[in-house]
Amino acid sequence: MFNPLPIVSAAILLLVSTFSISAESIWGGDYFPNTKLITHEGKTVKFFDDLIKDKIVAINFIYTSCPDVCPLETAQLTRVQKIMGDRIGNDVHFYSISIDPENDTPAVLAEYRQRFGAKWTFLTGDKEEIKDLRRKLGLYVEGIDTGPNKNNHNVSMIIGNQKTGRWMTRSPFENPHVLADQLGNWLSGWVSKQEGDDYDTAPELRSLTLGEPIFRTRCATCHSVDGVENEDDIGPDLLGVTKRREQQWLIKWLRSPDKMIANKDPIALALLKKYNNLPMPNLRLNQQEVMELITYMDELHDPNAAPATSLVSKLKAYRQSKVVALPVSVDVVAVMNAWVREAHPKATTNAGFMTLINVSDQPVRLIGASSPDFGIVEFHEMKMEDGMMQMNELEELNIEPGAQLKFESGGKHLMLKYPKRSLQYGDQTEITLEFAGGATQILSLKIIKDY
Repeated sequence: MFNPLPIVSAAILLLVSTFSISAESIWGGDYFPNTKLITHEGKTVKFFDDLIKDKIVAINFIYTSCPDVCPLETAQLTRVQKIMGDRIGNDVHFYSISIDPENDTPAVLAEYRQRFGAKWTFLTGDKEEIKDLRRKLGLYVEGIDTGPNKNNHNVSMIIGNQKTGRWMTRSPFENPHVLADQLGNWLSGWVSKQEGDDYDTAPELRSLTLGEPIFRTRCATCHSVDGVENEDDIGPDLLGVTKRREQQWLIKWLRSPDKMIANKDPIALALLKKYNNLPMPNLRLNQQEVMELITYMDELHDPNAAPATSLVSKLKAYRQSKVVALPVSVDVVAVMNAWVREAHPKATTNAGFMTLINVSDQPVRLIGASSPDFGIVEFHEMKMEDGMMQMNELEELNIEPGAQLKFESGGKHLMLKYPKRSLQYGDQTEITLEFAGGATQILSLKIIKDY
């Protein structure tokens, strides 16, 4: 879909020192084209005269219908925007230029900008002139965006100070604090004495599991992981997400979020509505990468902390297991905290617990359940009657729109009878829920010692 390696033309000066070049050098108006562009507000501007002359800038090329990398680029720049605050638009300027001007009108760009909470300028214009501009900036790879791949593009951006002549290409997925420092300090010529410990005292770097770099480069762009959500966040906080979401749903979501939205999965649509109609991009993860990512997130509490030691054994189990691709289907309800307590090997009954959430606008009626690991699965409820605790079987359960149905200890629960195999701590069991109308939903419940 895209070329991840930045292509730098000989005309682009990489930042290798702090010396300055005069504005009268080749890095002035005689080099940069004065391409006419149109802002997201419908204003016509000139690239050199109005956008970059005597300014510190960051420039990238995107298109709003891009399903994967462009949303990640934009989200990453919003993180830089938060770090730099009101410097954006004053002494540092961001520009995102569309490579698909036929579709990216000013109105489309304005809506895209608003969805991300971006405060910089988005631009469109003549497609061939924009292509020439990309060539001049060293951000165009000949031949990759023709034919059916017309919107493929080189994923890199350029930052620079036109007044001093300092320019460098950067990955838009660079650490946002590093990008903010380069834009706010390096390019303005700021230099300060660096103090710190000697490299000899640096701690030994720990080994990273496969899931951690995937999380840091893909997920952390749009999601926090501290248990706190701010009003302007563009995605949910991921702390404890493997406990909030049923695992099979999470696997399908990480593999094909675009398909789940297209199939009107109720959880996917609820997330889309909650986060300003900003869809999660398809990250192009394979099944193994998804499992490694879920394993990492399962024990993630602090994004800067090392994973727990039990992660290693979990990863080995995943890597040795037969990984089966799951079809993208529509789930009836959202599922949180699904688990089964580890039972005595000779026990003939067990219980399952979870929270089901009806995120649709129609009532849902749960009429049955089954499992390959148990002979019978029933709905039961413990309640006080005439001063005594009674256990009653429930034939069906209704969940109103927006309501929750809790299966919890001492209340409603799944009664799991006649186990067909011994389920130990760390195992999982599947439960198929059956709904009125013929719909079914498969859940994966963890076996734990206690909750």
